[in-house]
Amino acid sequence: MTTASARPSGPRPELAAPAPAGGPAIVFAVAAVWSLAVARTIAVGTVVPWDSKNQVYAFFRFLAGALAAGGTPFWNPYTYGGLPSVADPQSLVWSPVFVAVALVDPAPSLRAFDLLVSAHLLAGGLALAALGRRRGWPAAACVLAAAVFILGGAAAGRLQHTGMILSYAQAPVALLLISLALDRRSYLAALAAGVAAALLVLGRNQAALLLCAVVAAAAVAMLAPAPRPLARLRTRLGVLATMAVTAVAVAAVPMLLTLQLAALSNRPVVTLADALAGSLHPANLATLFAADVLGSHGAYYGPGGTASPDLFNTDDSFNYLFVGGVPMLLLAWLGLGGGGVLARGARLWSAAAALALLYMLGRFTPVFALAFAHVPGVDLFRRPVDGSFVLTLALAMLSGALLAAYVRDGLPRRPWIAGAVAVAALAGLAAVAVRFAQASGHAGHALAALGPAFAVVLAAATVLALGARAGRRDLAAAVVTAIAAAELLGWNAAFRLNAEPREAYAALEAPAGADAAVIAVVDRALAAAHAAGDRPRVEVVGLGGAWQNLAMVRGWEAVNGYNPVRLGAYDRLVAPAEENWRFGFRRFPESFAGFDSPLAREIGLGLLVLGAPLATLPGQPHLPAAEPLLEGPRAWVYRLPGARPRAEVRPAGAARITAWRPDRVAVAVEADGPATLVLHDLLYPGWVAELDGAPAPIGPVAPLFRGVAVPAGRHAVVFRFAPLSTDNLLVALKGLAGPAPAAPAR
Repeated sequence: MTTASARPSGPRPELAAPAPAGGPAIVFAVAAVWSLAVARTIAVGTVVPWDSKNQVYAFFRFLAGALAAGGTPFWNPYTYGGLPSVADPQSLVWSPVFVAVALVDPAPSLRAFDLLVSAHLLAGGLALAALGRRRGWPAAACVLAAAVFILGGAAAGRLQHTGMILSYAQAPVALLLISLALDRRSYLAALAAGVAAALLVLGRNQAALLLCAVVAAAAVAMLAPAPRPLARLRTRLGVLATMAVTAVAVAAVPMLLTLQLAALSNRPVVTLADALAGSLHPANLATLFAADVLGSHGAYYGPGGTASPDLFNTDDSFNYLFVGGVPMLLLAWLGLGGGGVLARGARLWSAAAALALLYMLGRFTPVFALAFAHVPGVDLFRRPVDGSFVLTLALAMLSGALLAAYVRDGLPRRPWIAGAVAVAALAGLAAVAVRFAQASGHAGHALAALGPAFAVVLAAATVLALGARAGRRDLAAAVVTAIAAAELLGWNAAFRLNAEPREAYAALEAPAGADAAVIAVVDRALAAAHAAGDRPRVEVVGLGGAWQNLAMVRGWEAVNGYNPVRLGAYDRLVAPAEENWRFGFRRFPESFAGFDSPLAREIGLGLLVLGAPLATLPGQPHLPAAEPLLEGPRAWVYRLPGARPRAEVRPAGAARITAWRPDRVAVAVEADGPATLVLHDLLYPGWVAELDGAPAPIGPVAPLFRGVAVPAGRHAVVFRFAPLSTDNLLVALKGLAGPAPAAPAR
């Protein structure tokens, strides 16, 4: 008879294990944990802050508004003079759930946006629980894995980075569907798996790249456990081909358009030195089980940011890894001390966790430098700490696998030796953090934060030991899962790194008070200009984060905004940068020597919305003539004279915009002789024109704009953005979408 503390000889294969009972209970428990986290956020009146709202929510509102207007969301004219949203990874254009909601809600709320993002995490957690159930895990192990996935590590600290969160949430869904397709030889599941894999690829971020590698490795591992893996492979070639063809079919066009944008964008070449500045400092590893050891829940004093010149591309949110005392106890005691990390069901995830950790540490190990030099795609990104998404996924899977092994087999054969290994591992992580804290005079705080963390670890260890001794390992597993969920909810739900008052972003949703007054002034000025047939552009500077991309929500055609991707030529000539939330960061290169420069007037810059008086804005070559429309206290709004009309005929004639939407501009033209219709909108591949209903070539007009040759007389010209046209896709495919050729001197 096997004792409670002994393991049977040889590990059990998990992929073929029958699914245990309790599926509905698992779903209910996972949904309950998720619901409690969401309820806490709602109860305290917070929303996910920073990039989530200032950047991605604004794109979501543009998406919904463009669809409601009967157009496409493929070209966004409300930021940086115009951007191809169809190619921008941040735009949500290729995110089915967001598109579906945008089709029925023209103005989604901040809360709706957060719930959609969080629902993706719930779906990923449920998929992870289903994977565990298919491996024969008990209910507690499935729930633990899902809770760690939904609330742990990067899912909490990086919640503002919507694109990476969506990629992270997609990975377990892809894994589950691949598993179903291979095990059942189901072509329907293979189609679904191909779509899921394509959506993961379409994250087009570093987390997506790394998670794709993990999913691919897991798919290979799913074929390996069979007694005859080659025979298993042969019988599933059709299923694998279906997955691959579907994934390519779904992802190919969006990826091609993104490559086209990348070739024309401002994105610089990333050097190894730049990337290493995004490394994880070893001191941050203690946050895996001690949430506040470096002040993450108060005044952060850990590595990263301006305090660490060699790690300036990280901050407290990037460096927050908390998954809780229970998962780390399982990893250290049953995994490292007891050898569980080498069991068949855990090997892949142990390897993934180890490689992710080495990758994240960046400059502190040689692994990232080797990957940067030799692994395709790694040199496109500048933060190895993004590997935290892989680490969190791997720790979630390991937590479930190790707890399942405990329920099945009990404690390691030599629990005290394994316990000593666990104590040494956790104490070592703690010591590194305390030493770092000591250097800045925060050792006392670090030690105080470690006390509760080790108390949770000790309590969980006691429960597991008593459960093993009493033969109630299933009950002990349920108790420690409850402890883990409570700790994750207590530390990671609605805290400083993922929650700010909803009112801080009210300008994006329901502006009130001073914000509403400023917006009303701008709206009235633009409405009057539109009624007169003009379309002036706006520049917003120094009004805080929520105003960075407010133009997308309000329908203001903005000269600047907040997005890391901008058209390269525009970025060089206009120099809008992405620090518009702060007053004083506007640069004025020779090509844009003031708000009344020739280029500013050609762009049609007609309104300034500033957080302080225009005369106090530093760096201006001179003070332009400007008519004040509002003078404080919240903002200063100015009308700039002299802006060129959006459409004009050169050398002689008249032009009038007769219809306008983001992806289509119709112009009535009257030319005195052969002439050029100049539209002061940015030239970009995919824009096509029609002259009196017939296709007409678009030519460049220096330095940034579009032109169409027109004969004498009256004509109708229509510009339309058609990025999915065969012609544009062939241009992108052939690599012909380089910088637009220079126009002749005027």
